[in-house]
Amino acid sequence: MIYVTGDVHREEDIHTINPDEFIEGRNLTKDDYVIICGDFGCIWYGEKSDSFWLKWLDSLPWTTLFVDGNHENFDLLKTYPVKEWNGGFVHEIRPSVFHLMRGQVFTLNDKKVFTFGGGYSLDVAYREEGKNWWKEELPTIKEIQEARNNLALYHNKVDYIVTHDIYLTHPFSRRLEKCMSLYNDNQYDIQLFLQEIKDTVSYEKWVHGHYHRDECGDDRCYTLFNTIKNIEEL
Repeated sequence: MIYVTGDVHREEDIHTINPDEFIEGRNLTKDDYVIICGDFGCIWYGEKSDSFWLKWLDSLPWTTLFVDGNHENFDLLKTYPVKEWNGGFVHEIRPSVFHLMRGQVFTLNDKKVFTFGGGYSLDVAYREEGKNWWKEELPTIKEIQEARNNLALYHNKVDYIVTHDIYLTHPFSRRLEKCMSLYNDNQYDIQLFLQEIKDTVSYEKWVHGHYHRDECGDDRCYTLFNTIKNIEEL
């Protein structure tokens, strides 16, 4: 089975996937998946300080997966080894904890899942670059092209799309004041790219986080935050 949830923000909201609350999770196995839609936050201070949460996640009955959000320590995240796993590339955090890298198509329980993390920070004005904010929250043109190439291998057809941010025409995207001047020349407007995905890719369901809401939107798009759902039942 595949379960999905929104941002967990380290200890702030990780109770959502605690088996004390997530009762269904008690019966899952490592062949089942819980996907976190960004703002994972458990890789933030360094291996020694993060080890408690990473060890706990690895001890859970299922395999934990996450796309990156905007609130991640990208300097630390990229220090983890990259490996090919279930058809796409991941950062292997622990034996059963994986970061699903941007622009990949994974096969999970016979379903094709396209992943693309990243997003705009609402609070960038209150953050310090390299300490609690990173430009890498937005994708590079190389990551965008890799995503296009990978989707083309599947004729632009997948079962599920998992992102952190959302496409340009979604009502939530209008909540953000974007300023591309904060980023490098090789970076790309993520909402514009996700709009391209919406317009060109065939999919059954799209799930995302970022907006701290639980809402079933139009066009088979689901916003998740502090609930966890079986993706088949959305």
